[in-house]
Amino acid sequence: MSKVSLIWLNYNSRHFIDIALRSVDSVLNLDFDDYEVIIVDNASTDGSFEIIRRFVERHKPSHVGVRFVRSDANRGYAGGMNMGWEAKDSDAEYVAFLNNDLIVEPESLRKIIEHMNGDEKIAAANGLIYFGDGKTIFSAGGFVTENLVRGNICYKVFEDDCSGVGKPHYVTYASGAYMVVKVDAVRRACPDGKPFMDETFLYLDDDLLGLILWNKGYKVMYVPVKSGAHYEGLTAGIKRGKVSFSKFYWYRNSTVLYYLVHSRYYRIMWLYSLRRLIGYKVLAPIRQDCGEIYEAVRDGLRIRHFFVEKMGVLSLYKAPYVPVSTIDVLLHLLLLRRPSRVVTHEMLRVSDVVPAR
Repeated sequence: MSKVSLIWLNYNSRHFIDIALRSVDSVLNLDFDDYEVIIVDNASTDGSFEIIRRFVERHKPSHVGVRFVRSDANRGYAGGMNMGWEAKDSDAEYVAFLNNDLIVEPESLRKIIEHMNGDEKIAAANGLIYFGDGKTIFSAGGFVTENLVRGNICYKVFEDDCSGVGKPHYVTYASGAYMVVKVDAVRRACPDGKPFMDETFLYLDDDLLGLILWNKGYKVMYVPVKSGAHYEGLTAGIKRGKVSFSKFYWYRNSTVLYYLVHSRYYRIMWLYSLRRLIGYKVLAPIRQDCGEIYEAVRDGLRIRHFFVEKMGVLSLYKAPYVPVSTIDVLLHLLLLRRPSRVVTHEMLRVSDVVPAR
């Protein structure tokens, strides 16, 4: 069995501590022979780290190694997970990244790795992740559209409404809520040999990693393994002013993505940024949250050059993607969107550089 380091990230989880402790407990009791748990705390100030540490000391099985890493500042998902990556066992062949609001299925890690072992080019994967109700789907893998909309496949639908959910599929990226990666592939493919870029903080991490891996000749998979229940947004929903962390960094980093990923609409993506700048600037005197979103877009424009210089422009077409018509792009630009569709695996177009499934 492969050696695995599992990185579990915490930040101010006191308001959902019952779920966080259930998550820790599920991680400590996996049906897996050789793994360690690295608990990273992003400088929590609400006492949650101390509660979690005491819980682990009381409930840790003797055969599971646990290490604690505590940051001196909140470094977001990207920076926090990178700290865990640096602390992992040097012999680890796989690393699993896990949110603190996800309850893991005991056999999921073993089954996902069994799928990944079948192809040396599979560098990242996730299984079937449900919402906390255990019925509706949170993620069956991630997708990116030609106009760089990102999301989870079969998001908020039942299994019966998710065609293809019962078989393996290539996906654009694996969900960072519970994602497994091959250490050697990440070291070879990613800038500085780390899975994420600290500067992104949040919401340009799992998707960016997937695109990097595809552009470097690796593959990312969804595997039909029931993996866990995710109580989405309990950490990302924390406020950083009038807007949540999730909203601020979604606007900031989707702005970066417009300049970092090439598709056939690459030359007009700047219009999306312009629309946001004008719209939120106009609304800023009326609503403070709009002023903060305006600053998020400006910050994205400011830092975009750093990312392009760091890794170059990535091609969307080296990964599976969702085609988008020109009229839909224009409607999106004009805020006249059609009703959103549930994206299923069959909607992803697989690049010619990837062998047929």
